[in-house]
Amino acid sequence: MPKSKEKMGKLTIEELIKKYPEILDRGSSEIFSYDRIPFHLPSLDLLIGGGIPTKRITILTGQSNTGKSYLASQAVISVQKSGGTAGWIDAEMSWDREWMKKCGIDTDNILLSQPTSGEEAFTLIKNLMEDGVDLIVLDSIAGLVPSALGAEDFSYNPIAWQARFVNQSFPRIMSSLKYGSTLIAINQLRSSLGPVDFLDSLPGGKAQAFFSHLVLEVRRAGWIKEKIDKKDVRVGFEIMIRNRKSKIGGKHQQACTIPFRFDAGFDIIETFIREAIRYDIIERAGVWYKIFDDVKVSGMNGVKNYFIENPDKFTSLVTMVNKKEIEEPIGEVDDDGLLLEDNDP
Repeated sequence: MPKSKEKMGKLTIEELIKKYPEILDRGSSEIFSYDRIPFHLPSLDLLIGGGIPTKRITILTGQSNTGKSYLASQAVISVQKSGGTAGWIDAEMSWDREWMKKCGIDTDNILLSQPTSGEEAFTLIKNLMEDGVDLIVLDSIAGLVPSALGAEDFSYNPIAWQARFVNQSFPRIMSSLKYGSTLIAINQLRSSLGPVDFLDSLPGGKAQAFFSHLVLEVRRAGWIKEKIDKKDVRVGFEIMIRNRKSKIGGKHQQACTIPFRFDAGFDIIETFIREAIRYDIIERAGVWYKIFDDVKVSGMNGVKNYFIENPDKFTSLVTMVNKKEIEEPIGEVDDDGLLLEDNDP
């Protein structure tokens, strides 16, 4: 038997960190922590663990015209209100300044780019991350076209060109997340023949599923109708948001529904009323609602009008709901995985 070599002494954690200071630190270090960008919608923030995570990649996906870009715009508003900076990469050439103003975005203080190629889009995303931009929205992955394909004849259609491009691009921006930026990438759903996993139906290949930390599916879950001139008129729809993948907490594979109105966006008042009913802050018996033990109102519109006319009461309601969310969050779901709500469609 050959003589065994003399064992080297073990380095301590402190010594190892000093030896590799640029790439090694304790797991408890603040540099590895992340914050949240809240939507200030109780059921949605509960679903995703408190808000969109910073230093992470979030994907919003679903069929067209379901509210994905609107949802991303609300994250932008939250960042702007906290004094942060946001950028919007408009790969679909669909930026509408007036609509974004109506959504609530301060368009004078958002960076906008309409890149000519997918490479230009990802290069800009990486640079903005390293420059410390707080939130970057990519709208959308399905709209990215690599320059090599753009230079070819329209009849040229190589197999899986988009998947190859996205699979190569996502890993290259991962290391730049450490600078503190949040990336929200919007994507679509493509039609598939036969049963496939949800993440397999996203245009752009598997890299986005591998490297994303949160995947939310956004879809419609029923129309909101009101009587106008004795006719039932569609005034909005329920947006159902399902947590399809989560590496940052929240309620994985569950969902919530939020009322969206064409003329006003998310119906914040009704959202909090729904939560208050779930927590028995507001009691319902048939069409009658009992508010704060002493007020009885008929119908959901009657309850909303009461809070519109009494904003101080609505402020109290918000405080009570938020307190309940912290103390005793409700997480029961139905057979479809939806967070139970009395008036789900």
